[in-house]
Amino acid sequence: IKDGLVIRLSGNLEINGATRLWDDVSILVGDDARFFIFDFTDVPIVTSAGIGTLVRLLVRLQGFGGSLAIFGCSDKICEVFEIVMLRDILQVCDSEEEARARLI
Repeated sequence: IKDGLVIRLSGNLEINGATRLWDDVSILVGDDARFFIFDFTDVPIVTSAGIGTLVRLLVRLQGFGGSLAIFGCSDKICEVFEIVMLRDILQVCDSEEEARARLI
């Protein structure tokens, strides 16, 4: 059973938030931490910098045979992921339970 590490984000995921996210999370990735679940409940805005960081993290996790999933997005953020055609790739889910179930 793959147990995902839940990371609860808060604040805007723009250039500064994206840099902090990469600095804080990329060092956790490894054989023992390959599955991440991001809680976007308290994230009001995501920019291209934030999206780029999430894709970089996904690629790094896939290098260890892992993946990530996201839940708790506002309608606005879900629409952004839809527009950039990453909703399925980043496994954007409606709930933490669904996100956990989608980790492969």
